Amino acid sequence: MTDPATSRGRAPMARRAAVVAAVALAAATALTVSGHGATAAEARSPERRPTAAAPAAALPEPVQRLDIVGTEYSFEISPDPARGLKPGWTEVRFENVGGEAHQVMFAAPKPGVDLATLAQAGSGDSSGASAIEFVNMLGGVSYIGSGHEATAMVDLPEGIVLAMCFVPDPNGVAHALHGMSAVLMVSGADGAAPNATAAPGGKARSRKAEKVRGTIELAADGYRIPKTLPAGWYLVKNTDRGEPGKGLHELSVLRLQRAVRAPGVREIVDDLAVNATPSVGIEALGGMGAISPGFEGYVRLDLPSGNYLAVDFMPDPGVPTPHMVDGYYATFRP
Repeated sequence: MTDPATSRGRAPMARRAAVVAAVALAAATALTVSGHGATAAEARSPERRPTAAAPAAALPEPVQRLDIVGTEYSFEISPDPARGLKPGWTEVRFENVGGEAHQVMFAAPKPGVDLATLAQAGSGDSSGASAIEFVNMLGGVSYIGSGHEATAMVDLPEGIVLAMCFVPDPNGVAHALHGMSAVLMVSGADGAAPNATAAPGGKARSRKAEKVRGTIELAADGYRIPKTLPAGWYLVKNTDRGEPGKGLHELSVLRLQRAVRAPGVREIVDDLAVNATPSVGIEALGGMGAISPGFEGYVRLDLPSGNYLAVDFMPDPGVPTPHMVDGYYATFRP
């Protein structure tokens, strides 16, 4: 069993400052790629309305597939996103070949947001409120331990999309600040044909529509997880419509080395929140990366039998503690 605390030297930490610094850095990189301080109106299409909350009967057909390999500290993305990506549902397969835990999460500037302003806000606001409120978090693959892989579906909007790893290194520095970020230009110019999945190397392969096994809801008061979780695809939707600027959530799936009673689970959560190593071994198996309120994505789960803990590392603007400290966590068995 892989213990992410062992493989990284430490367990995950509260990541408000890391997230903001990573967004600011990626925004600065996007400025270099695009060549100017493009506004969202210039860089992407008008804002899409959040997808309807009703669960889907079948998985959407992806317009393309991205194979992403993570290590210390970079992404290797195939096919090369510089060729141009199509907007729409994109299958993301993420493999961690590094020694530390990694993740890939996607963000898009909100309509009207100037990337130069985004970068400036992130670098000048230690609370983290400014930069993160300028982007929509689209999901991705939550953090996975060394040697693991996971798959998700992300609905990419047209324009600039930032791919980042927010996981901190043993010294608390976000991997994105070491260069583990990428700028994706989504324009529809050279992407794969609709109703096909782009295989590595750019070739397209057809596939039959897959059924969605169930829905995992990121509600205002916590996770709503199906009683059973057979292997397959799950719709993950964020229905938290609380105060403006709040309600960002993620689904990070951890397998516990053994069954733990409620007080022990709380101790694990408190340890994770302060970057301490829990007394119970944990195995990070992915899940859905951070999603803004009203957005949704899909994640493929194939969980071995055992005891699991779902946690939300995301905080509210200006608050240094993750939601799990306030009770946003849940234990479950597949």
